[in-house]
Amino acid sequence: MVQGSGNTPASYAVTPTEKDIYTAVRSWLLSVLPSGFRVIQGQQNRAAPPPDPFAVMTLIGRERIATNGWSYTDTARNVTEQTQLTMQVSLFGCASSNQMETITMLWRDFQAVDWFRSQSIPIAPLNTSSTRKLGFLNGEKQYEDCWSADLLMQVNFTASVRQQFADTLSATLIEVDTTYPPTE
Repeated sequence: MVQGSGNTPASYAVTPTEKDIYTAVRSWLLSVLPSGFRVIQGQQNRAAPPPDPFAVMTLIGRERIATNGWSYTDTARNVTEQTQLTMQVSLFGCASSNQMETITMLWRDFQAVDWFRSQSIPIAPLNTSSTRKLGFLNGEKQYEDCWSADLLMQVNFTASVRQQFADTLSATLIEVDTTYPPTE
């Protein structure tokens, strides 16, 4: 699309944002992991990992799972897309396999569903992958425990599209037979 006068592309704010999703999942992880665990977002440049034990979250997939839905306000049409997000969570440190078991068990339990519902963010836990042990070498070339699993969740993304509505209608009555006489 070529931008010219009167041809400005629209900008739509989509909610929740990626930051909202990371914040919500991080809060849930902190609520089920023992105190002292740190939870960070993965793929951050120039950020050293914290001391063990810690968790790293990384969004690794998005897949549409339904046709868009719509709702209306006085000034807009809200378009909602149901999406399955996959977030890889990796735990580092002693007993990380036991903690990963706790995460995958509770993610598939109503505890997680109720927790996210109480946060008023449109996330619903769906499923998890199998847990897997990853080979991890630290900066000192020493092996460390690292267990990983993928958390699958449904996120309902919404974009608000401005729209005009007819909230009043003026009608003028006319006598049809007088204005348009029959031709028989």
